[in-house]
Amino acid sequence: METIPKEELIKRKEGLQEKLTDKGIDLAVIIQNADLYYFAGTIQAEYLFIPQTGDPILFVRRGIERAENETGIEKVVEFKSSREIPDVLAKEGINFPKKLGLELYILPYQTATKLQSLLEVNNLVNITTLIRQSRMIKSDYEVKLMKRAANHLSTIPKVISENLQPGMSELELSAIIENHLRKQGHSGLVRMRGLNNEIPMGVCVVGDNAEISIKTDALCGGSGLHASIGIGSSHKKITEGEPIVVDFVSNYQGYHVDQTRLAVLGEPSAYLQETHEKMVNFLDRLSEYLIPQHSWKEIYEEGKRIAEELEVAEYFMGYGDNKVRFVGHGVGLELNEFPFLADGLNFDLEPGMAIALEPKLLVPDVGAIGIENTYLVTEDKPQKLTHTSEELITVK
Repeated sequence: METIPKEELIKRKEGLQEKLTDKGIDLAVIIQNADLYYFAGTIQAEYLFIPQTGDPILFVRRGIERAENETGIEKVVEFKSSREIPDVLAKEGINFPKKLGLELYILPYQTATKLQSLLEVNNLVNITTLIRQSRMIKSDYEVKLMKRAANHLSTIPKVISENLQPGMSELELSAIIENHLRKQGHSGLVRMRGLNNEIPMGVCVVGDNAEISIKTDALCGGSGLHASIGIGSSHKKITEGEPIVVDFVSNYQGYHVDQTRLAVLGEPSAYLQETHEKMVNFLDRLSEYLIPQHSWKEIYEEGKRIAEELEVAEYFMGYGDNKVRFVGHGVGLELNEFPFLADGLNFDLEPGMAIALEPKLLVPDVGAIGIENTYLVTEDKPQKLTHTSEELITVK
């Protein structure tokens, strides 16, 4: 089993400690799984305590042998009750903090107040943004894993061409693609940050089913099988000539990449063919702006400008009230990482950011037409991580 190199974990820890020092935060407690894995190399723990200076401590309630095998953290402590934690901290020379950093964006209130009482601290600080800033710049190690994840998506057109048949439903096609990805090493899970941010391995939706509004901040998510889920593929049959959105997320050893391709059963209409080619060109042009000289907001604004030029602005990223206000998002250990290419976020792009760029149209009575690739921002030009053929997948 491959584990995160120890030197990688040390660098991540030191980067967060610099941010804690800048904000005057004495101690950070990491609990959420994606953050635990990023800083400790394992999720087999309850808490990771990272002081402003010094070595972190990983607290494991059960399964300490597995945690020790997976983590690069030197100090791993097995405990049965949280009441033991203050004594461990005292033994390690870690004082009770005056300012405690927690992932308050996602932690339950009960967990936050429990730690507040346990550590006798009044000042709780949300460190979610600090953590997301730490994670948005990908290391060479992370890029290597994301490239492997992208490789798993490259054969999707072949899978569709060999399996799509008349009478097949969205769900049946989605299941075939999911099965293929699982066999390639997909972890079977897509992580997203935020309350009720739930999404399947991928979205395979046909025609006007892509127009259904969804709770998740995404475009063309489909109706899903039931109101209890409300997103993803349904039993809707695939009809000849309708655009099939194939938006799948690969997850290799925890790292995600995002990709969308378009397919059609039978002969595509001239409109579908021409509009798809237009959106491929759209993505190619917009991706040229994924360089450090531009801000997150500027990419979104450039996307709106290109949409006007190509005469698709009415349907760009939705239509009417069913629009989303972004054109791309960061990816990594979660699907919705920094940066967000959206209005109002006037922060500069930086080398090492991994971004899923997804200009899409939502055309009434037609469906979704668009494309998405994941890119790595470098010093001079973006590096495309997803390298699947961008042609319209036509199955006759």
